[in-house]
Amino acid sequence: MDPKLSQFLTDLSQQLSTMLAVLGCTIFAIVRWARHPKVSAVVLIALVVLLMQIFIFAAVFAWVPDWFIKSATPENTEAVTRNVYLVLGIMSNVVIAVVFALLLAAVFMNRRPVAT
Repeated sequence: MDPKLSQFLTDLSQQLSTMLAVLGCTIFAIVRWARHPKVSAVVLIALVVLLMQIFIFAAVFAWVPDWFIKSATPENTEAVTRNVYLVLGIMSNVVIAVVFALLLAAVFMNRRPVAT
């Protein structure tokens, strides 16, 4: 088996519990759609982005770093490797931060003021 494909499948298998949780939350948001359509829409958008992030970045981390590392000169290989993984990690974490911001926004959407 191709080592890159093996790494991709390993990365996906490590995220299996997250994918199952996202799937469960997606079903819950769909069930609650009639009662809270705006909140459910924001939650579904966030969950779809999170699911896409899992698959896309598993593929990116499996195949993209080698493209940059192979093009580096031997004396720059260590620095290029460090920078590639740093940039990919930052990109992945920014996407996750956006997802959590959307989920947090959904928590506080359409709240009615408490009567005192």
